[in-house]
Amino acid sequence: MNSKPQAARAAAKPAASVDSSSDNSSSLDTAYADAIQAIAGHCDQTLDIHDICRLRRAGGFTDDLALTECEAQAINTRLYGLRAISALLMGADDGGAFKLSKWLQGGLHSALYALTEDAQAVLHRANEKAAEGKKGGGV
Repeated sequence: MNSKPQAARAAAKPAASVDSSSDNSSSLDTAYADAIQAIAGHCDQTLDIHDICRLRRAGGFTDDLALTECEAQAINTRLYGLRAISALLMGADDGGAFKLSKWLQGGLHSALYALTEDAQAVLHRANEKAAEGKKGGGV
Protein backbone atom coordinates (compact mmCIF):
# COMPACT_ATOMS: atom_id res chain seq x y z
CA MET A 1 0.00 0.00 0.00
CA ASN A 2 1.36 3.39 -0.97
CA SER A 3 1.22 6.12 1.68
CA LYS A 4 1.08 9.00 -0.83
CA PRO A 5 -2.68 8.78 -1.48
CA GLN A 6 -3.28 8.61 2.28
CA ALA A 7 -1.10 11.69 2.84
CA ALA A 8 -2.86 13.48 -0.01
CA ARG A 9 -6.28 12.70 1.47
CA ALA A 10 -5.11 13.96 4.88
CA ALA A 11 -3.70 17.09 3.26
CA ALA A 12 -6.98 17.68 1.43
CA LYS A 13 -8.85 18.19 4.70
CA PRO A 14 -9.46 21.89 5.32
CA ALA A 15 -6.83 23.25 7.66
CA ALA A 16 -7.95 25.19 10.70
CA SER A 17 -5.09 27.61 10.15
CA VAL A 18 -6.10 28.72 6.64
CA ASP A 19 -7.48 32.26 6.57
CA SER A 20 -10.55 31.88 4.38
CA SER A 21 -11.35 35.59 4.57
CA SER A 22 -8.31 36.64 2.55
CA ASP A 23 -8.60 37.81 -1.03
CA ASN A 24 -6.34 35.08 -2.38
CA SER A 25 -8.18 32.29 -0.55
CA SER A 26 -9.79 30.76 -3.64
CA SER A 27 -6.56 30.85 -5.66
CA LEU A 28 -4.70 29.42 -2.68
CA ASP A 29 -7.28 26.64 -2.32
CA THR A 30 -6.91 25.90 -6.02
CA ALA A 31 -3.12 25.81 -5.68
CA TYR A 32 -3.39 23.41 -2.74
CA ALA A 33 -5.83 21.19 -4.62
CA ASP A 34 -3.52 21.14 -7.65
CA ALA A 35 -0.55 20.30 -5.43
CA ILE A 36 -2.43 17.48 -3.72
CA GLN A 37 -3.47 16.04 -7.07
CA ALA A 38 0.12 16.25 -8.33
CA ILE A 39 1.41 14.51 -5.18
CA ALA A 40 -1.22 11.80 -5.49
CA GLY A 41 -0.35 11.36 -9.18
CA HIS A 42 -3.91 12.02 -10.37
CA CYS A 43 -3.07 14.67 -12.92
CA ASP A 44 -0.47 15.61 -15.51
CA GLN A 45 0.41 18.91 -13.85
CA THR A 46 3.76 19.12 -12.07
CA LEU A 47 4.00 20.29 -8.48
CA ASP A 48 5.01 23.98 -8.38
CA ILE A 49 6.25 24.67 -4.84
CA HIS A 50 7.33 28.20 -5.78
CA ASP A 51 3.79 29.10 -6.86
CA ILE A 52 2.34 27.74 -3.63
CA CYS A 53 4.90 29.68 -1.57
CA ARG A 54 4.26 32.85 -3.55
CA LEU A 55 0.53 32.60 -2.85
CA ARG A 56 1.07 31.88 0.83
CA ARG A 57 4.01 34.25 1.51
CA ALA A 58 2.11 36.97 3.38
CA GLY A 59 -0.13 34.44 5.10
CA GLY A 60 -2.44 37.14 6.41
CA PHE A 61 0.10 38.36 8.97
CA THR A 62 -0.38 42.11 9.14
CA ASP A 63 0.18 42.82 12.84
CA ASP A 64 3.20 42.43 15.12
CA LEU A 65 2.86 39.24 17.10
CA ALA A 66 3.69 38.81 20.76
CA LEU A 67 4.11 35.12 21.54
CA THR A 68 3.73 33.76 25.03
CA GLU A 69 6.48 31.54 26.39
CA CYS A 70 4.27 28.50 25.79
CA GLU A 71 3.59 29.48 22.17
CA ALA A 72 7.28 30.10 21.46
CA GLN A 73 8.18 26.75 23.02
CA ALA A 74 5.49 25.00 20.97
CA ILE A 75 6.86 26.42 17.72
CA ASN A 76 10.45 25.68 18.74
CA THR A 77 9.62 22.08 19.64
CA ARG A 78 7.92 21.52 16.30
CA LEU A 79 10.88 23.05 14.44
CA TYR A 80 13.24 20.65 16.24
CA GLY A 81 10.97 17.77 15.20
CA LEU A 82 10.92 18.97 11.60
CA ARG A 83 14.71 19.21 11.61
CA ALA A 84 15.14 15.70 13.02
CA ILE A 85 12.70 14.14 10.56
CA SER A 86 14.31 16.01 7.66
CA ALA A 87 17.72 14.66 8.69
CA LEU A 88 16.33 11.11 8.70
CA LEU A 89 14.75 11.52 5.28
CA MET A 90 17.91 13.07 3.82
CA GLY A 91 20.03 10.26 5.26
CA ALA A 92 17.77 7.73 3.57
CA ASP A 93 17.94 9.39 0.13
CA ASP A 94 19.40 7.52 -2.82
CA GLY A 95 22.95 6.64 -1.84
CA GLY A 96 22.29 7.69 1.75
CA ALA A 97 23.74 6.13 4.86
CA PHE A 98 20.69 3.91 5.47
CA LYS A 99 17.36 2.81 4.01
CA LEU A 100 13.85 3.40 5.31
CA SER A 101 10.83 1.30 4.43
CA LYS A 102 8.07 2.94 2.42
CA TRP A 103 5.77 2.70 5.45
CA LEU A 104 8.28 4.51 7.66
CA GLN A 105 8.88 7.15 4.99
CA GLY A 106 5.12 7.69 4.69
CA GLY A 107 4.82 8.02 8.45
CA LEU A 108 7.65 10.56 8.55
CA HIS A 109 6.02 12.57 5.76
CA SER A 110 2.75 12.57 7.69
CA ALA A 111 4.62 13.71 10.81
CA LEU A 112 6.24 16.56 8.85
CA TYR A 113 2.80 17.67 7.71
CA ALA A 114 1.34 17.48 11.24
CA LEU A 115 4.23 19.38 12.82
CA THR A 116 3.98 22.10 10.19
CA GLU A 117 0.22 22.41 10.68
CA ASP A 118 0.66 22.67 14.46
CA ALA A 119 3.31 25.38 14.21
CA GLN A 120 1.20 27.34 11.73
CA ALA A 121 -1.85 27.02 13.98
CA VAL A 122 0.08 28.58 16.88
CA LEU A 123 1.12 31.50 14.67
CA HIS A 124 -2.37 31.99 13.29
CA ARG A 125 -3.91 32.00 16.79
CA ALA A 126 -1.35 34.63 17.84
CA ASN A 127 -2.18 36.63 14.71
CA GLU A 128 -5.90 36.48 15.52
CA LYS A 129 -5.19 37.68 19.08
CA ALA A 130 -3.11 40.56 17.70
CA ALA A 131 -5.89 41.54 15.31
CA GLU A 132 -8.47 41.43 18.12
CA GLY A 133 -6.20 43.49 20.35
CA LYS A 134 -5.80 46.04 17.57
CA LYS A 135 -9.59 46.27 17.15
CA GLY A 136 -10.17 46.46 20.90
CA GLY A 137 -7.49 49.13 21.30
CA GLY A 138 -9.37 51.50 19.04
CA VAL A 139 -6.53 51.78 16.54
